[in-house]
Amino acid sequence: MNALTDPRFSDLVGGMPQTTFVEAFLLLSPSYFIVPYRDIHRPIHPFVENLKQLKLLEERFDEFANNLARIIRTRVAGGQQLGLPEFTHLLACAASMADVPMAQQVWQAMKDHEVEPDTQCYNHFMETHIWEGTFTGLEKYRMRVTPYSYEKRKHGYESQGWSGYGTGRRSVRKIIRVLFQEMVDRAVPPNEETFANLLLGYCRGGWVPGMKDILRVTWNIDVDEVKAESDWSRLSEVKHNDPASPLYPTERLLFAVAHAFGTNNDIDAAISTVEFISAQYKIPIPERVWMQLFEWAFVLSRRRFGRHKEQMSLGHISSLRVIDLFEKMTAEPHNVRPTMVVRCKLAKIAWDRKILRDYKAQMAAAYKILKETRQRQLEARSVIEAYMKRRRPQNDHTHWQSREFSDAIYTYDILRLHTTQQTEFMDKLARNMLINRLWTGRNNYSWQRTLFPSMLEEWEDFLPKEFIFHMRTGLVYFHGDIGWGSAYRYSGKRIPIRRPTPHNDVEPGDEVNYIDDEFFWRAVLRLNPDIEPTSPSLRRLFDPVLRTETPLYVAGKTLDQGEQRSEHQTVMSSN
Repeated sequence: MNALTDPRFSDLVGGMPQTTFVEAFLLLSPSYFIVPYRDIHRPIHPFVENLKQLKLLEERFDEFANNLARIIRTRVAGGQQLGLPEFTHLLACAASMADVPMAQQVWQAMKDHEVEPDTQCYNHFMETHIWEGTFTGLEKYRMRVTPYSYEKRKHGYESQGWSGYGTGRRSVRKIIRVLFQEMVDRAVPPNEETFANLLLGYCRGGWVPGMKDILRVTWNIDVDEVKAESDWSRLSEVKHNDPASPLYPTERLLFAVAHAFGTNNDIDAAISTVEFISAQYKIPIPERVWMQLFEWAFVLSRRRFGRHKEQMSLGHISSLRVIDLFEKMTAEPHNVRPTMVVRCKLAKIAWDRKILRDYKAQMAAAYKILKETRQRQLEARSVIEAYMKRRRPQNDHTHWQSREFSDAIYTYDILRLHTTQQTEFMDKLARNMLINRLWTGRNNYSWQRTLFPSMLEEWEDFLPKEFIFHMRTGLVYFHGDIGWGSAYRYSGKRIPIRRPTPHNDVEPGDEVNYIDDEFFWRAVLRLNPDIEPTSPSLRRLFDPVLRTETPLYVAGKTLDQGEQRSEHQTVMSSN
């Protein structure tokens, strides 16, 4: 990416042979630039992203799309024509970001250059419309289909987070049907991914009969019979049993089924159909699909309140069903490893049921996940630290541009963001533990007088210094310089940890001495003034440090980023 967007190499980019350019261009994969960050950001609320001053997912999308556009402009300016491979890859990139304007521009460019789209092009174009606006902002929490959401999406209220895919007059289902009919008219053969997209397109508008028809006509899977019949051997044989068939199901169809029926408030149909397809076609159910089933089961188990309570309660299930699903997917033969998100949802169920024992167990399990991620992050940071300590000629900037160094920073950057996400979840668990006033029962004093002080000591690093605790006899004020909503919860250079107390079995380990990343990299910049974060790899490494740095003012003028860092080094050195 850095080479292809460098103006110094524009002649090379514009003049290299078609096969060479395509090979290089296809390396710019969304699986590297987009998908890992998209998955990490999804459970993080937009408020938290802004509070923690994280690099927003929208920024990563824009940066990726702009770089691709710059490369294409350079290529075209060199007198080269784009072919089907380049257009297909651009559509795949647009689909990974659900960037409909980008996909439409690519689609129009294909028509202008008389490049006929193939099956994969249509699939990417469909996928872009289906997931429009669902990766960022509040949209990612608003994919469930109810009469209320249908009305909101019909009008597309941008300020309220309903501006993505539409219903009614702006129905995405109609768009997908038109594209599919165009494929048929042009004799472009559909494949399994095409029908999975058709299924998802129908689910967006809540057309459940159409979803069931797709499965019945394409694969002879009757969802109602599968859901009602315990002995699947009595059902009709499914179609397309040959693994070489383009319509042979894969995990893509399993995910589409889980998402489509989950968002349409029928978790029983989602689970039974996924398991049926898995058994009939001998496809192991991947963790991604289990997580989708678990997520929608949890959503449907939540109690609803307010004016739209009745319609929001469609498909409601007991929270015990969620626990049963968790036990099923983590047992043999599936052995799904619970994520931090899963632990938080189980903790929320225990919180609602006021079962402190279960809540404490989920907190401990969640912290174990965070501890493992931190260990991997520390190992990745040590690799970078060792590389930076290598002897290098003075002013040799090529030292920071090696493939080895870039790969190490990429690995570390992903783990650093994982740690930030998981630490925020631990903060949330600690906060919820604190605000539940009815742990262990309304008339039981053990929570406030015995258990609370112990848990406060155990989890104090994940709580602010200033907060109010409600007791039966009044309020207790804790005073400090950090309160709820502070961007920097943790003072000092040490990371927040679960502390050993006489009431738990925690043993202090190496993490007691772990140094906070931001403090560590600030010290690196201060002690190594020859390091200028100008190369792409160094910018990625030091971006969180520079992004969260406190602005400094001199004579009423805001210093730019480089001046801020120099001034910061001077201040720190003098201290």
